[in-house]
This record gives sequence, structure tokens and C-alpha cells, in this order.
Amino acid sequence: MGQDIDRLKTTLRPLMAGIVAAFGNHCEVVLHDLTRPERSIVWIEGNVTGRRVGGTLTDLGLAKLRLSDTQADLLGYVTQTRDGKVLRSSSMFLRDGKGSVIGALCINLDITALLGIREYALGVSTPVTQDVAETFSDKPADILRQLVQEALQAVPTPPKLMRKRDRLEVVAFLDRRGAFLLRSAVPLVSRVLGTSRYTLYNYLRQVRAGARPPGAGAGQGEAR
Repeated sequence: MGQDIDRLKTTLRPLMAGIVAAFGNHCEVVLHDLTRPERSIVWIEGNVTGRRVGGTLTDLGLAKLRLSDTQADLLGYVTQTRDGKVLRSSSMFLRDGKGSVIGALCINLDITALLGIREYALGVSTPVTQDVAETFSDKPADILRQLVQEALQAVPTPPKLMRKRDRLEVVAFLDRRGAFLLRSAVPLVSRVLGTSRYTLYNYLRQVRAGARPPGAGAGQGEAR
């Protein structure tokens, strides 16, 4: 798979540079190697989200990677960075000769200034409708913290008072969001829930067993 990504990188770098040249310094194009989510960025042109080569996949990217064999490309969605930039983004999955997803090409266009100009010209504020929430960071720990925070908000019982069904709900939420594709997820989540790693793996197996037809395999993204 590494050779496939290397070939894609060689092929796509001129295209990525051309896209950024066409749209200017408000555009960023990112090539991801989805076989290594924790350091997925293999090349980047432009600088909108402040990430670098070797950075991790976003939380949205993890969730879509969990379903990558059936996931359609995401085109023209609106999201927002933590520092307030409004982005119009597109993410396109890249496949090898067998049809397996190995990478993604993502375009992020900062439209914050355009919205400001529109507001000035029309004399009315333009509310931003965010299609999806997405966390941009170079660090897997930042992505995991965000996902764990969202999971704990979805299950209002404090971790120290959680019963097994509550912990299973947290694990199911995180698994749907692709958190366990990151190797550092199991030790972090086990600490947060106050369980051993062995117990957390059991929870994960139970969650996945309940989410697939009887007799089906574990599927993509088994925690490791």
C-alpha cells in the first residue's frame, strides 16, 4: 500500500499545487494515507488549517474511514476550524487497483472573507450553517480528546458512576466515530472509563458483535 500512496503522491502533487495556485492562499489541499490514520498526511499544499506532513486524520475523516468501503465522496460541505475560519471542503477517497480505499484527497477553501464581503455588501449578517463538525489538528491526542468529550456528553452519567451498559454506550459511540482506528485510543479510553484494557477490548467486541449480522467477521478497523 505504501507504494500505491507514493505513486499517488508523485502523480497528485502537481495537481495539488495547481489547485492552490488557482484559488490562492485561502486554499489548502491535503493528501492522506488512510492506512496510517495517526500520521496520515503525506503531502500538503497551502496552509489553511495549520497542519503539516505527518499530521493525523480529522475526527470526521476517522468516522468516514470506518465506513470507507461504502462511503461516498464528501463534496462541498461547510465546516469550521477552532479559530473561527469557515471552510467549504471536499474529501475524495482514493482506491487501489482492487477497489480498496487507501487514501483521500481533501480540499479546504477558507470562505470567511467572502462571507464578510457579502455581509458588508448586503448590510446584513450571514449566519453560518455548519454541515458537519470537524476537528483539525496534527496531534492524535487532540482528536481523541474531542471524541471522548463528545461521547461523555452523549452519556450523561459520570464515568465513576457508570454501569456496564453506560460504558458500552460510550464505546459504541467512539467506535462509530472511528476512534479505535487510532492506536492510542484504547489506553486513553480505558483510563477515562476506569477499566482495564482487557475489559475495554471485551466491550469493543460486544459492541461490534451486536452491530453486525450473526456469523459476520470483525471487519475493518479492529482496534490494535
